Amino acid sequence: METKFFFPFLAYLSCGVFLGGLIYRFWVWLKTPVPLRIVLTPAPQTRAGVVKRLTGDIFLFPQLLQADRLLWVLGWSFHLLLLLVMLRHLRYFFYPVPVWIEAMQTPGLYAGYFLPVPLAGLLARRLITERGLYLSIWGDYFALLLLLAISLTGLLLSQYFYVYIVDVKAMILGIIFFQPINFQAPWLFTLHFLLVSALLIYFPFSKLMHGGGIFLSPTHNQRANFKQPYRNPWDFPVAYNPLNLFPPEKYQQVLGEMKAGEKKCTE
Repeated sequence: METKFFFPFLAYLSCGVFLGGLIYRFWVWLKTPVPLRIVLTPAPQTRAGVVKRLTGDIFLFPQLLQADRLLWVLGWSFHLLLLLVMLRHLRYFFYPVPVWIEAMQTPGLYAGYFLPVPLAGLLARRLITERGLYLSIWGDYFALLLLLAISLTGLLLSQYFYVYIVDVKAMILGIIFFQPINFQAPWLFTLHFLLVSALLIYFPFSKLMHGGGIFLSPTHNQRANFKQPYRNPWDFPVAYNPLNLFPPEKYQQVLGEMKAGEKKCTE
């Protein structure tokens, strides 16, 4: 497929929706009041402890390890392999290529070989186990299938359907600097590019946003300082309505009569 504006248009559209969706989701999270301390115990009591806990949750998934070790192995290995593959792809966005990106080429190459394995395991877990079937929705399957398709098409491109890397890099740099060029793309590369664009569009509106939402999760980013008083932003004063059929004065009168009756009975 040879075109000059197809890939730039798709890239600008997907990146625009991705960034706009991220900003919108974070804006909604940030403006949501959190009046109570709902930390997940045991919780740290200092800000340094919160940072340490978030760092551990992001890189090690300790709670998942305690709950389901098989799921932890699949999830942790998937995130690690995906990170290595993404670091390898950074060579298309820089010229000249930094040394640290060049150092990631070999690890990223081997990570691409194994990336479909944990994805297939995560998908099989949702399809085979009774709990996975009960908890899964269509979005869970769609995200895994999309990621699996991206990894498989990328693996085929690197091994069987060769693409001239210089042309790919020239096309991507042309998109970055708003100077699109004609690019002779094989059908599999076009499919791979379409799948990645679909992932960027779908990402902000799916469960995949847990990667950013963990930073704003009250159960993780709060301190266990329960002795400190907090004002509930929803506890605003309510004006007295004279048309209310049950005014406070009536309640006080009824309660007074009830107490008087109880006093007489005891006498």
